[in-house]
Formats: sequence, structure tokens, C-alpha cells
Amino acid sequence: MDRSELVAGYLGQTAVKTSEVVATALGGVLFVDEAYGLAEDQYGAEAITTLVKDMEDHRDELVVVVAGYPGPMGEFLATNPGLESRFSTTITFEDYTDGELRDIFAGMARRADFEATPQALSSFERLAAAQPRTEGFGNARWARNVLDAAVARHAWRLRDTAEPTVDELRLLLPADLVDGEDAPALLATLDPPTPDPPGPAEPPAAPPTVEENA
Repeated sequence: MDRSELVAGYLGQTAVKTSEVVATALGGVLFVDEAYGLAEDQYGAEAITTLVKDMEDHRDELVVVVAGYPGPMGEFLATNPGLESRFSTTITFEDYTDGELRDIFAGMARRADFEATPQALSSFERLAAAQPRTEGFGNARWARNVLDAAVARHAWRLRDTAEPTVDELRLLLPADLVDGEDAPALLATLDPPTPDPPGPAEPPAAPPTVEENA
């Protein structure tokens, strides 16, 4: 669920709508994505108040997970005195490493019937290493945006090729990852990616922060 499925158009209706949603999750899990959207106004506040009460009334029948970015989630939990105490577990997921993003990018490309060359993957990893890991960093969403832009540049690169081969139609090159004629020079200025630490890493997942009550 998200805000749109919990909040009604008029005060007084939201409590009913939220309780109906909770009722559908009894015996299971209610997952509220981007839960901080409920902290925006009095309509969302009504949903939060109702959710707090329903969580207490059905504590043996329901698990509630609220998810979102860490900063806004802290503000969300502070909007109601009883809200934070209802969540016993906080899980913070770290950003994907450069190597993990490279693998995600390669997988997305294959599912779109493209193949990134080893040089393109190396260039992608350099781009990933240069990306600031701010709170708004999109992780896999960022990789998908890079792929979408690369596919568009790939099409533009082949615009004057009368009869492209299958490989030309499928292969993504380093030049497809960065705009402009100076792309190779720009890529050369980027620091090489930091090697992933040895050993298995816990797979991070979006969204970055999850609060859970059990």
C-alpha cells in the first residue's frame, strides 16, 4: 500500500478507509511504501492515528512494515507519540556496491535484449563509483536510468547505418553511456571503482529503510 490507498478525499473518511485496508491484511503483513507521505497533512495524520490504534487492537493478527528513506522516515515516526513505540525493529539497507550495480545494469540490459561489452561495463562501474551516495541515490533505479539513456544514445549512434548487423543492434559500447564527443575523455578522468570487499555480501534491497512491528 501507499498513501493513496490509505487516505480518502475528506476528513472522517480516511479512518474508515485505513481500517478497511488493515482488515484485508489481518493474518498477514501490511506493507506501506513511502510511508512518510502520510506525514504531509491532516488527512495523512488521520490515517496514522487510525493505523496506530488498529496495530494495537490487532497486534496478534498483523505485522506492519513501513518503508522509505531514513531521514523522512524519522520525521514520519515523530508525527505521532504512539507510532515509534509500535515498531520494534529498524533495518537500514546499505547502497549497492559499484560491482553490484554493474551486475544489475548488465542483467537489465540482457532482459531488454542488449549486451553491454566488457568495456561498457567497466565504464558503467566508473560512473557508479563517481556517483555521490546521497540519501536520494536511486541504486537500481539509477542503473535503469543509465540503461534507458544508453539505449537512446545507441539508437542515435546507428541512425546513419543502413543495414546494421545483429551485433551492432544489440551491443552497448562505452560511448553509449555518456553524452557528447568528449565522453571517452570524461570516462578517463573518473577514478577506477573500488574493488568489492571479499566474501559474500548481504544483498541490500530497496527501499533503504524499513521499520517493522511484530
